[in-house]
Amino acid sequence: MKFQFNGYFFKNEKKAFEDVRKVFLKNFSISENFLLHIHSVSDHYSKELNEHYFQKDYPTDVLTIPLYKDLASINKLDKNNNEILGDLFLNRKLIKKHSKKYTKTLIEEYQLVLVHGLLHLIGYSHDDPKKLSNIENTILKKVWNEK
Repeated sequence: MKFQFNGYFFKNEKKAFEDVRKVFLKNFSISENFLLHIHSVSDHYSKELNEHYFQKDYPTDVLTIPLYKDLASINKLDKNNNEILGDLFLNRKLIKKHSKKYTKTLIEEYQLVLVHGLLHLIGYSHDDPKKLSNIENTILKKVWNEK
């Protein structure tokens, strides 16, 4: 899986995303040919998207709009094709606010929301929050080189 960035992302942010991508792909077999669009969006646009897709009237730090239902559906795709898997929308303002609130670095908070969004991309949902949280924490520990 490759990332295509839309909007502004700094070099250190892209490197942090690459660190997540590597760990994520070790846990989930997804073709390197597949593409995910990652967008940097405003608070206002985040709220509009959240309202449109999820009927929630507030901005959020990350929104995932997958084109496939789950990892099994993704794995049925031809791994040699340049398939688009979906879009991830990141709200820089809210991510920055959350990094301060939860005493994380901005990079750590970006990595957290990226992992969260990627898990939604492959079918994990808030219907089973414990399962989502467990796999999220497992991946983040590896990204952050924790034991």
